[in-house]
Amino acid sequence: MPEWIDRLLGLHVSASDLTSLQMAARTAVVFLFGVALVRLADRRFLGRNAGFDVLLGVVLGSVLSRGINGQASFFPTLGASALLIVLHRILGAAACHSEAVSRLLKGRARTLVNDGRVDHAELTRCRLSAEDLDENLRVNGNVSRTQDVAEARLERNGQVSVVKKKSLARE
Repeated sequence: MPEWIDRLLGLHVSASDLTSLQMAARTAVVFLFGVALVRLADRRFLGRNAGFDVLLGVVLGSVLSRGINGQASFFPTLGASALLIVLHRILGAAACHSEAVSRLLKGRARTLVNDGRVDHAELTRCRLSAEDLDENLRVNGNVSRTQDVAEARLERNGQVSVVKKKSLARE
């Protein structure tokens, strides 16, 4: 490693001794590296389709921040970040090809309303109140009465999807 890079990034300096310039240089490098990682990541990561997509964002941010503030070694931090992206891609591909892996990583959708009838046991399992369901029906389905719902599901991404009964869908 050239000495000027070592000095610029403060690679052999304790976290408390990093200068503003070194922190700024680390920030620039980590940001550019982070942009490259996001481009390499599956697009699903940006869509936050499942809990493991959100987890990647949180853990990736945490790991990269340690490289900026000097709480962890700089280049191993970048390597760990790249590994997170690789693991996410591998798990995403495995989930795409295997229903069992998909269920393990993302769970499964839960039917909350079927043909206008609320499944109160399922609401309880999903830790949703009747008021939460009503709000989701209004916001996501433009429906004010459960009797007007063909099906409502708590999807794997945490959102409630609503399908209106056919007679209402035509109006």
